Amino acid sequence: MAADKIAIDFGSAQTKIYKLGYGMVLSEPTLAAVTAGEKSSVRAVGKEAKKLVGKTAEKTKIVSPVSGGEIVSDKVAVSILDEFLKKIEYKSGFGGGKALVSVPCGADGNFLKRYEAVLADAGIATADFVYAPILAAIGQDLTLTEFSPYFIIDMGAGATDIAAVSMEGVIAGVSVSAGLNKVDSALIDFIAEEYGLQIGILTAEKLKIQIGSLMENDTLSAVVNGRDLTTGKPRSISLSSKNIRKVLCDFYDTVADIALKVLAKLPPEVSAEIRHAGIYLSGGGAKIYGLEEYYLKKFGMPVNVAANPDMCVAFGGGIALGNPDMLKKIKIKND
Repeated sequence: MAADKIAIDFGSAQTKIYKLGYGMVLSEPTLAAVTAGEKSSVRAVGKEAKKLVGKTAEKTKIVSPVSGGEIVSDKVAVSILDEFLKKIEYKSGFGGGKALVSVPCGADGNFLKRYEAVLADAGIATADFVYAPILAAIGQDLTLTEFSPYFIIDMGAGATDIAAVSMEGVIAGVSVSAGLNKVDSALIDFIAEEYGLQIGILTAEKLKIQIGSLMENDTLSAVVNGRDLTTGKPRSISLSSKNIRKVLCDFYDTVADIALKVLAKLPPEVSAEIRHAGIYLSGGGAKIYGLEEYYLKKFGMPVNVAANPDMCVAFGGGIALGNPDMLKKIKIKND
């Protein structure tokens, strides 16, 4: 029995799996509901676990085993991957399965060994690893060669990868633990301080999606429900895009500042190529309204937002799976 070929984007907020010959077969939250105690167990994973966020008793907690692009709980990571592989009816074939896995820019040998151990426990015997910004470029249908560098900013939930890449690999890049999860946390703090209203993480995430905008004069608005910090009673307020814009700007300004530092380190020839082509944005963070115009002012060069930004890395993995010659060039040599 031949093994299925899959590409895995194991993100802090969402896991995507691409199966060669089938396309994208899974996109679910990287979450598990775990019972506390000496004999802790996983009650639910993925979509079912997310339904329990903010609704569990003391004995159950919601856990994400990935933080800032790194696995921080091996046991929970194995449980989630194992369940996801069952959902997609993954066939491991003889001798165990094999997968292509995206990893943050700069992931070292110890990082990869930990991933390999988790994958093995989930039923994947061997894996090829590729840096996320390279897959993000491929997933945007950019033609990678040794002579055509691209500048990628891939903004995920737990981490942002910023890199100049070509078929030769990463020319210069960095992965930083500045992701969209920080925006959600900042929104919670901001609304508590400014309006005396305590909201949950799911409400903050929904608010960001509904009215989040970098446009100065955006008129979008939404009603936000939470708990009054003074009385303890339920209360609602109406917020507009203008009210929360600064929180969003703080995040995108941080990412831009880091990207500008990476750009400053590039060789002159690479800089010239990138200035002509511009920057390419992917990841869930690229979906915010007004980002193209906002970053055009920040960078002074063309800004290209992917059509399906949060799927770029997984799509890129799928393309690489179907092109062995390409995969051989871009995979990390972990000797």
